[in-house]
Amino acid sequence: MNTQTIEARSSFGVWRRRESYLFRLDLWLEESLSSRERRSILREIRDNITVDAAARGIAAALDSLGSPRTLARSFAETGRDSRPSWNRAIYWFTGLLLLWWTLAFTYTAGMLSALLDSGAESAESYFLGLPVSAFNRKSGIGIGWEASSVVAYIPLMVMVAAAIIAGRLWRVRVGRR
Repeated sequence: MNTQTIEARSSFGVWRRRESYLFRLDLWLEESLSSRERRSILREIRDNITVDAAARGIAAALDSLGSPRTLARSFAETGRDSRPSWNRAIYWFTGLLLLWWTLAFTYTAGMLSALLDSGAESAESYFLGLPVSAFNRKSGIGIGWEASSVVAYIPLMVMVAAAIIAGRLWRVRVGRR
């Protein structure tokens, strides 16, 4: 390996660890500070980590800061922790949505695979209340979902409820009083 490759890989590793730390810090700061305050704090800490990592290494620089949660608490002002966490709500909703799509697609692909092995032309089934169909005809193969009943919207309701709970979104209403 040449030295340029080692330096590039090393600087990428430093960048990745720094940005991962700052991302987690931003999530904790979101609950207590405004966007403007968070950006200012994150900019300052990013610069400090960069300077400290150049002198002592990234591991020592991040260890000296402590956990992102503890550092965020030191910046929080008293009485302002009633803010909703929009990022956390989005992450939970997106994560559950991706999990739902993965499970539904895997189930339907398995159904199509069984259909191809059996030689049948079409099949219908239910995945957690959602009507699922698969077909294998001379014109082609395919899969489909039908969302014609209220049961089909239960996963969406679960995702929205998880986002509300994880992000404490009800605090938007409480904050206006």
